[in-house]
Amino acid sequence: MNSFTVLSIVLIACAVLFFTALSGWRPVKWIGWIVGNLVIGSILLFLVNLAGESFSLAIPINPVTATVAGFLGLPGLATLILIKLFCM
Repeated sequence: MNSFTVLSIVLIACAVLFFTALSGWRPVKWIGWIVGNLVIGSILLFLVNLAGESFSLAIPINPVTATVAGFLGLPGLATLILIKLFCM
């Protein structure tokens, strides 16, 4: 790819992001917020599983647990850990 193609792709992507941010199109913002929370929940679960290896604690990373950990934060993560401990 030559430099003109790369520059044009970057400019188009910047323009799309700029107009999306300025627009009042709320579904894009909601989708971004939801995906961001799911990613944060998955990262939290990964870190708990990484630290929990020494205690033989593993919480499966699936859409339900990632949603609970992402939207409820640390209280949701603590609840998942307590549920895992009581159900073992």
